[in-house]
Amino acid sequence: MVLSGSGCPCGFAAYPDHSTNALNPCFLSLVVLVEGVFFMVFGSIQLIQLVKESKVPESFKRRSLSQRQVVQLSNVSLFAVLIVCQLTAALNEQEAVPVLVWSLWIHLCYVVLISLPTQYLQYFKSPCALGNQLFYYMIQATVLGFQVAQRAAHYPNEDYNLIKGKYGAILEVGMLICSATIFVFDVYLFQPSDELETYYKKEGHHLQVNFLARATFTWMNELIVDTYHRKKLKDPYDLPEPPVNIDIRDVCRKLQAAREAQKWKGSNSLFSALMKTFGKSILIATLLETCKDLLSVVQPQLLRLFILSFDGNAASDYPPLNGFFVALGLFLVSVISACLQNQFYITIFEVGLGMRGALIALLYKKSLRLSLASREKSSTGDILNMASVDVLKIQRFFEDCQIIVGAPIQIVVVLLSLYWLLGPATIGGVVTMAIMIPINSFLSKRVKKLYKTQMKYKDARIRTTTEIINSMKSIKLYAWEKPMLDRLDHVRNGLEMENFKKIGVVSNLIFFAWNCVPLMVACSTFGMFSFANKRPLSPEIVFPALSLFNILNDAIYSLPNIINSVIETRVSMNRLKEFLLSDELDDSFMEVEETPCDKTLPVVEIKNATFLWKSQAVLLNGDFDDEESRVESSQVALKDVQDFHANKGELTCIVGRVGSGKSTMLRAILGQLPCISGSVEGVSPKVYIRASSIAYCPQEPWIMNASIKDNILFGHRYDETYYNATIEACQLLPDLDILPERDATLVGERGISLSGGQKARLSLARAVYSRADLCLLDDILSAVDAEVSKNIVEKVLDRENGLLKNKTVVLTTNAISVLDRSQMIYALEGGHIVEKASYKDVIASSKASTLKMMIEEFGRNIEYSSGIAGENHSVEEIILKSDANADALANDVTSLTSLIAPDTVNDLSLSSRRASMATLDAPRLFATDGSAPMTVEKKEEGRVKTSVYMFYMKACGVLGVALFLSFMVSSRIFDLLENFWLKYWAEENERRGSNEDVWRFVGIYAVIGVFSAAFNNLRTIVLLLYCTIRAATKLHDEMARSVLRSPMSFFETTPAGRILNRFSSDIQAVDSNLQWMFAFFFRSILNYLVTVVLISYNMPWFLAVNAVLLVVYLYYQTYYITLSRELKRLTSISVSPIMSLMGESLGGHAVINAFKHFDRFDFLNFSNVQFNINCNFNLRSTNRWLSVRLQTIGAFIVLTTALLSLGTLGSKQKLSPGMVGLLMSYALEVTSSLMWIVRMSVQIETNVVSVERIYEYCNLTPEAPEVIESCRPVESWPAQGKISFKSYSTKYKTQKDPALRNINIDIKPQEKIGVVGRTGAGKSTLSLALFRLLEATSGSIEIDDIDISTIGLADLRSHLGIIPQDAQAFEGSIRYNLDPFQRYSTETLWKAIKLSHLEPHVIAMCHKENKNGHQATREEMLETKITENGGNLSVGQRQLLCLSRALLNDSKVLVLDEATAAVDMETDKIIQETIRSEFKDKTILTIAHRIDTVLDSDRIIVLDAGEVKEFDKPENLLSNKQSLFYALCEKGGHLGKKSP
Repeated sequence: MVLSGSGCPCGFAAYPDHSTNALNPCFLSLVVLVEGVFFMVFGSIQLIQLVKESKVPESFKRRSLSQRQVVQLSNVSLFAVLIVCQLTAALNEQEAVPVLVWSLWIHLCYVVLISLPTQYLQYFKSPCALGNQLFYYMIQATVLGFQVAQRAAHYPNEDYNLIKGKYGAILEVGMLICSATIFVFDVYLFQPSDELETYYKKEGHHLQVNFLARATFTWMNELIVDTYHRKKLKDPYDLPEPPVNIDIRDVCRKLQAAREAQKWKGSNSLFSALMKTFGKSILIATLLETCKDLLSVVQPQLLRLFILSFDGNAASDYPPLNGFFVALGLFLVSVISACLQNQFYITIFEVGLGMRGALIALLYKKSLRLSLASREKSSTGDILNMASVDVLKIQRFFEDCQIIVGAPIQIVVVLLSLYWLLGPATIGGVVTMAIMIPINSFLSKRVKKLYKTQMKYKDARIRTTTEIINSMKSIKLYAWEKPMLDRLDHVRNGLEMENFKKIGVVSNLIFFAWNCVPLMVACSTFGMFSFANKRPLSPEIVFPALSLFNILNDAIYSLPNIINSVIETRVSMNRLKEFLLSDELDDSFMEVEETPCDKTLPVVEIKNATFLWKSQAVLLNGDFDDEESRVESSQVALKDVQDFHANKGELTCIVGRVGSGKSTMLRAILGQLPCISGSVEGVSPKVYIRASSIAYCPQEPWIMNASIKDNILFGHRYDETYYNATIEACQLLPDLDILPERDATLVGERGISLSGGQKARLSLARAVYSRADLCLLDDILSAVDAEVSKNIVEKVLDRENGLLKNKTVVLTTNAISVLDRSQMIYALEGGHIVEKASYKDVIASSKASTLKMMIEEFGRNIEYSSGIAGENHSVEEIILKSDANADALANDVTSLTSLIAPDTVNDLSLSSRRASMATLDAPRLFATDGSAPMTVEKKEEGRVKTSVYMFYMKACGVLGVALFLSFMVSSRIFDLLENFWLKYWAEENERRGSNEDVWRFVGIYAVIGVFSAAFNNLRTIVLLLYCTIRAATKLHDEMARSVLRSPMSFFETTPAGRILNRFSSDIQAVDSNLQWMFAFFFRSILNYLVTVVLISYNMPWFLAVNAVLLVVYLYYQTYYITLSRELKRLTSISVSPIMSLMGESLGGHAVINAFKHFDRFDFLNFSNVQFNINCNFNLRSTNRWLSVRLQTIGAFIVLTTALLSLGTLGSKQKLSPGMVGLLMSYALEVTSSLMWIVRMSVQIETNVVSVERIYEYCNLTPEAPEVIESCRPVESWPAQGKISFKSYSTKYKTQKDPALRNINIDIKPQEKIGVVGRTGAGKSTLSLALFRLLEATSGSIEIDDIDISTIGLADLRSHLGIIPQDAQAFEGSIRYNLDPFQRYSTETLWKAIKLSHLEPHVIAMCHKENKNGHQATREEMLETKITENGGNLSVGQRQLLCLSRALLNDSKVLVLDEATAAVDMETDKIIQETIRSEFKDKTILTIAHRIDTVLDSDRIIVLDAGEVKEFDKPENLLSNKQSLFYALCEKGGHLGKKSP
């Protein structure tokens, strides 16, 4: 050999002989040569890349180096000099070893030609030290350290030294120090030039960290240490920038592009689109994990070699030093595996989180574009469930998807290793596994069906919960908590939990079958080996095989999990795919143009259009015979609209009875209904919108959970003058003065803290402020009183003075008083336009018509006072004249109006040019200035309290927990017996030199294994079927009860999304996650304790080493747990805004689309999702930070065990090969145990945050008791209906001032009381006080001489009747909506339906549902379905439904809170007659904005600012021209009316 020469007597053998503990110098030189060649190649590539690097400032000049960089270059130069010295010494030796000379030349070239230029250039061009520099000097330090140690160990013998003599020793020590210094500098002290850092930050480039920092996650150190010292996060919005791209907007764009590409190919596979977007990262992650899996197979081979070191026969081949290198190999394999595994995790988390964020973003985008039919199909609850559950399942699947590739590869490689170790006996194992595949396949199909059913039940539960939360006010008013809880209980416990039990049973069968696989494989393989081979089954075969079986066990064990995951994910993927392919709004018939200059061109024009509830494509899938029946069965929304138009700058009114299609017409104009041609054949339908911007004000005001100001601005720039004018015109000034923070007051979810009138005017103000070219206003006057209605008409709608005078306005209305201001009126009936004419034409016409009859009958007495509003006496002015404290009150009123000049609305300088959009700002979850208490979710700090764990343990059941722990310990004991029996069997075979008593050994091994699997399965059964289901049921039911028993103030200050998050994400954690985490945690602790006890018993020194490692372990855990806990809580909390915004947007999709604010809400959603993903990624990175450190500690435990075992070789207590094998097998497992202990302890604590959040809601402050047994009223109470308010005052939680102040009134039995007053005066508050939705701050209310505060709420509310202002309907049948307690007969229900004039609507709905065409019976009609939140009923129809409920209630006290606000005048008249006839024996409080509905009352209460200003007969009040009631009647045009 040329390289060996005469200086290599042993050639390139690793050891000089079988007894000397030293490496052959020639072999060591060869290793150093190979290392040098590798780094020459690797370093050259990196140097070329560095030279070509373009990410540097253009005007960058390499002038001066920092002092520390100069020192580093000096060190590298010194290292080169020392190599030259070594080379000189080597050449001067008599017998120069060529391989040593070659290696020194290579290293010198590397240092001078690669290292020095790299060290110089990286300061100017790289943000971190390059990998070739780090690894070169790290390896050099290690090799030189070994040379120095070998020299010292064999001193004064120079045979094993590369450079002989003291000179060589000095050079080696110098090079060791030098290389170590260079390495430490590059890892910890390297800092690029200031110019480069500034450039990277300016350009937004990721500041890369060096390879070791990335591998060990040291980029997290600063955040971890800072959070530990502060005990909380400094700023959640300033988390460290990760070294990967997790920009959700960018990821979403790529996924959307991939989906579009799929569509072009004719495929709609969501899976393919995800793979195209994330495939590269998934491939990289899978390769990393596969390399790690292959390395795990290397460990047992190294273990076999290590056991051979203790075999007396085989030990003579190698010196004991070989055992040290094998031990070092085991250590390095563990460390490299740890790095590979953690890099895999962080790569796959990047994929999973990117996928989650992108899918939520796509779901949100899609949800705003859904057609009406699709929206009926996918309820809000369904969509929220997809975002919270299905997306999470897909994310989790892709985060574990490497198992699909990794597990089979691992199984194959393990089986090959076993074949090499055991020969043909391995076939027994393969056959055993093959038998299990069809069994598992059968069970998996069963689980798939069950999971599909489970998702349906989850959807139903979330949908039911959403509806209950959204309808809480009505539920409390009707005292319907019990039927609502029963309904939820049926879905949750009767369906979901029962199905969950079935899943548990089948899953346990799968787990038991798979638990038995490794046992059967071991039995069959060892049995066949013993029978077929003369060679004894010895420890060096058994324990490596056992390690391989453990790997096989993990690989096989992961398969059923991933199969279940595939099943669940497929279900979720199909649900998402189906949703994302749902029909969107079809706007093909819409022609949108700019606002025309030509006034003759109408702004809105509809030609030859018939609007449907469902698109033709949906109808074609129905069971219909011909086109005509299809269209008929679709229940045409609007039929044959031929010539509807709204001219520029004109007010167009649409009138009609309840359900005639008024609101539907506005939705048609907005393009929200599918459209087909009308009666003119061959002419396509067209809807022309000639407007640059549209504002839409729906009949049910959509109010965002934000401040009043934000609701009005709605993303537009703030224009102070026009803003103030809008507030005045929309009559919001007096309201602002009574609100605690004026226009900065947060209104709560759906504006829950505002009255109906305030919500209507706030919604109107949004439309007015936008200054859109076209305003679509849906019955905006129904929820406000006469005075406010008149002022809005004059200051907003009037064509001469109103703010919208230059705008095109389409108004649907039941208020006849506004028609004289309009330029065109359309009358609708049954979805047809039956008449159209201008007001003047109607009045002038001598012909009888629908419009003329309506105006003459209901509008003849409505005469507004002459002159502009400013000349009329306002309520405030009358108060000033009549109040004794006139001066004080005058100051208050002045403060009300000081913001706005009296003529602001009529100011000619006001610009009607449409509002421009404000700059988009990301919403903040946490207020930094202490403001916005309603929007900030409560976030616990510090450790999760012990009481939370106790709460969960009690929920699981103490007996169940005890059984679980005892079965787990039993299982572990039998596991230990299994391994000891194997050790005994192997040692017996080795002692005898043959395989004897095979059946006995195999039989006992199998029995022990079966017991172990049985106890393991019993543990799982107890955990799942007893503990988990018991806890899940108890926690959900307790939380549901607690939430339903909470006062209304809770719902006013808590967004629905936040409550839903507890019922979806947190309940999901309790249902699915926690039990496995506890199981893993306790099992890992047990494994660790068994390992430590076993090793320490045989090698007591291990206790000392373990104590040191335990201190390091606890040190890292202490730092880690603080940040992890904070990030987990942040992650949980940051989900709520995503869910809240999604739920809120689904409620207001029509408004968002009408205003064309899709992009703004999309931005808000992206911001919320991005914050959640950032928190999530940092949480995952923190887990990796700890994991890599713990796995390194585990690797040290392996190394320590190996070295201590080697230490017994020369002693009297030499360990047997069997014991070494057993100890090393357990030591190799300890890494996994340690990692799982910490991971699970933190996972438990972070997931117990979900229990903590549920626990918080289980302990909400409840309302007063439902029933007070000691003070229950008789069943017939109230028998008379006498009501007395005695010095009664109350206030809202969110407001400082009382809402009702010192009320003193007495209402006689059967008296009809009208309650009037300006919007926000306290009328609805009076009804809330009567039902104790608001508790008294002072005073009392008595009904039939019983103080209502002394009886239970259920007793009180169930004995009173109400038709609430917010008419609610629930998903279910009409019967369920009228009679949830099932107290009434079909006849009684139909009587109520007829009296409330709901009958024609019920029959029409039944006809819609009935596809078979047969005549439905009365009972079948009562089973007609009402959709979520009464979506298939108009607001007026819902009010009629509420009237039916009131008719069924035989209470002597009835409150009508704006009972007919949303119905037309004619229906109102009929209903009033019904009320007079059917409720004549009841005491009635009628709260109304329409003065004419209370003119026939016995007495009138006039409220203002929460006080009773007047209480007298209507005729007495009208006779006093100074009275407030007179002023209200005068302004409402009711002075000519007489009481019937």
